[in-house]
Amino acid sequence: MIRILIFLLSAFFVLGAIEFLARFGGPISGEAFGQKFDVHSGWIVAGIFLLLVIAIYLTHLLKNVRAMPAKLKARDREARRTRGVAALTRGFEALAAGDASGAAQHARTARINLEDVALTRLLTAQAAQVSGDETAARASFSTMLEAPETEFLGLKGLYLQAITAGDRIAARGYAERAFRLRPNARWAFDSVFELGLERGAWRETREAVAQARRNNLIAGDKADRAAAVLLTADAYAASLSGDVKSATEEARAALKLAPGFTPAALLASRIIAENKKPGKAARVIEAAFAIAPHPALIKAYDLLFGDEETAKRSEMLRRLAEKNSASREATLLNARANNLVGEWTATIAVLEPLLAQMPTAAEFSLMAAAMAGQQGAEAGRPWLERAAHAPRDPRPGADGEFHFTRDGWSKLVREYMEHERLAPLPLEEISLGMSVDEIRLLTAPPVEEAPSEETPPEIPETPTPDIENAEASADGAVIAAEEAGSDDHIHNDEEAERAAAAARNVS
Repeated sequence: MIRILIFLLSAFFVLGAIEFLARFGGPISGEAFGQKFDVHSGWIVAGIFLLLVIAIYLTHLLKNVRAMPAKLKARDREARRTRGVAALTRGFEALAAGDASGAAQHARTARINLEDVALTRLLTAQAAQVSGDETAARASFSTMLEAPETEFLGLKGLYLQAITAGDRIAARGYAERAFRLRPNARWAFDSVFELGLERGAWRETREAVAQARRNNLIAGDKADRAAAVLLTADAYAASLSGDVKSATEEARAALKLAPGFTPAALLASRIIAENKKPGKAARVIEAAFAIAPHPALIKAYDLLFGDEETAKRSEMLRRLAEKNSASREATLLNARANNLVGEWTATIAVLEPLLAQMPTAAEFSLMAAAMAGQQGAEAGRPWLERAAHAPRDPRPGADGEFHFTRDGWSKLVREYMEHERLAPLPLEEISLGMSVDEIRLLTAPPVEEAPSEETPPEIPETPTPDIENAEASADGAVIAAEEAGSDDHIHNDEEAERAAAAARNVS
């Protein structure tokens, strides 16, 4: 629009000038340098116009002459750039083919033609690495740190060199600097995360997880689970050092992020119970059990009411079972509650479905206590033997305690963050269930012999079962069998064979 306006104004000016000069119809007389002249006005106008055209042409020519050196330099720069880009391409191709000398040669060509370019430095460093010259590669990567556009690439190269050399301290420094520089870089976060877990820096790792979450490097639910485990690790460390306040705060913060995380719930309930608040501790356990039932929660819950009467303890165990009634742990809770009040038949009925699947020592121990209470100690012996040889619950904390090393906490962070579980699933099932006939055979009441007509029958004395210690005896037998050597196993096998023979004789 402005150009059109300028053109119109120029046209009006020229036309006005021509009209002005056209008014002078006659000759123009004058004197210059002592000479008189008479010239027609048309020639004057033509001469002025010609002078203007010549001036414009000379100005344009002078401008081109003055710009020629710059154009030549630009053409030379473009040619060098073309050669440099071609050298870079061939250099990276040589790297891919493993040709270290060719890559180094192309890197020199690219460096000459492209001068100070990030890719040139990267090619030089990688060519030195492929050729085995780690010193030259380190020098190239270090040079890259001086320029903002190549700093991140240099940090990654130095990090990889440090990891290869086993220098974890230097690697951590490079990774943390790279993560600060580019918080959205996945490799930088993964490196900071893994190195933080490796040295047990739970708080720093938690901050890295929070930063990664803000940059969408990790999903929100995974970030919450990872933070929950890291908080719990700090809470256990604070508890061991006697800092009860920090342990409580961190355990509660972990439960807000992951309400079903058993280690956090167990620690929080214990601290609360030590402050003489069993009801509040019970609610913490119940909330965790409703989401993720675990044997450690059952043991902690039972300890809370260990001083109560038997009926009260049984009632509280049933209450906990109702929080997650479809779980295996709820079935074991009901069996334990039945045993406490002497409901042996109910215990047997509750445990039969579990015995037909993949029974562990827990099911066999409860069944041994029920059979001993119903028919006497001899009836519980076969179940004790099975409990001694049955597999233990493979989950961490199944014994009621969580004793993790630094490496154990690191593994737990990864496992719970990715899969929301405390340990990987077993590769194969190592325990087979019992058949229905086998269960009924072992739970059938003993067959009584008919009394002789000549000799009056003797009335046997029925031993009163120790209901309170029935399960403890079963567990003690399991532990004793585990500690015994191979001779004890042979003895148990022989005793089982004698018991089976006696059963066949009776039948």
